[in-house]
Amino acid sequence: MSHFNRIAVIGAGLIGGSVLLAASRRKAAGSLAGWSHSRGSRDLLKTFAGVEVFETAAEAVKGADLVLIGTPVDKIKETLMAIAPGLKAGAIVTDVGSVKESVQRDAKVLPGSVTFIGSHPMAGSEKAGAAQAKADLFEGRVCFITPTGNEDAAAVQRLHDFWKSLGSITTECGAKQHDAFVAITSHVPHASAAALMLAVAHSPQFNIAAAGSGLRDATRIAAGEENLWVSILLANADQVVAGLSSVEKNLQELRDAIKSGDKAKVEALLKAARVARQSLDSSR
Repeated sequence: MSHFNRIAVIGAGLIGGSVLLAASRRKAAGSLAGWSHSRGSRDLLKTFAGVEVFETAAEAVKGADLVLIGTPVDKIKETLMAIAPGLKAGAIVTDVGSVKESVQRDAKVLPGSVTFIGSHPMAGSEKAGAAQAKADLFEGRVCFITPTGNEDAAAVQRLHDFWKSLGSITTECGAKQHDAFVAITSHVPHASAAALMLAVAHSPQFNIAAAGSGLRDATRIAAGEENLWVSILLANADQVVAGLSSVEKNLQELRDAIKSGDKAKVEALLKAARVARQSLDSSR
């Protein structure tokens, strides 16, 4: 069952491309349009069944009643300005950025005839680009919907229904609360993994042949594209800095216990970490 007559995805990388594939498979729209910044990406999108690809973002959004922005967070404002002239009155505009407060501010450049509601599917990967897109990427994944409270309730519900049609489990909260949630569960872990990888790589004792699965597991997300993550970390700077300060505090506590030979303290800290980590698996 189609939830929208026409959906346009602007910035069809991993998430945007997966939206197009999932929407096509699940018949979530009568027709689909796509645009990406690079010609190579646009050429790839042309291989996606049922997707009409355009040379400009403004052309791609014409006639769409749902427009999804998949560009990096620091490019969203200019993207919204670029598509504004082509937007249909009454259209719903959303994004998939992992920071919501700054995007809500950026969305003020849109005309009053459209409704902007932020969304964030928790379905990322360290791999980027439309070549990595998957039609089942959103199945069973949480998607945050972050209205301001001033939108029409029917528009908010339509966005919930859209993400559910792609297989997502939707949850609703304010933008500030969202940014706090994802800082501690996504942004801080990424920054910490990057710092750990740098510490290991810069050590004179580092021998890549001796690198085991523990190092690979602990640093996997550090392989994410820096162009994407720079904008995320800076856009959510206050929350990320607070989270990193907590990491530093816990790291210092463990370091001091090891340095002093406090076996009981080291054991207690490692046990607390083990129990907390195991709770992640049991919550699935």
